[in-house]
Amino acid sequence: MQKYYECHITIEPVYDERLALFTEQCSRFNFKPAKLLMQKDRKETPERSNKDTFCTGHSKEYDDIYNRMMSLVKVLQSDKFAVWRYKIEDVILDVKLDKV
Repeated sequence: MQKYYECHITIEPVYDERLALFTEQCSRFNFKPAKLLMQKDRKETPERSNKDTFCTGHSKEYDDIYNRMMSLVKVLQSDKFAVWRYKIEDVILDVKLDKV
């Protein structure tokens, strides 16, 4: 098994037209938006929801995932999305088991 990189970009929760735009922008850089809102263990405030929208990308090459991530972050920010976090993880083991 070859290791790979996984990237997550987390933004404000979005719905409807904004979600459609987020999905469109993600696809331009080969990222996939999650089909769920992530519930976070933090107190909701007027400035920050306790839910996040996020997307994920993968690559075998660090430079590739880094460049796609930064390009997508810049596009999202120019579209006035509140980008809260972006990160790249080094995946050394990923086992998918059969569903029972």
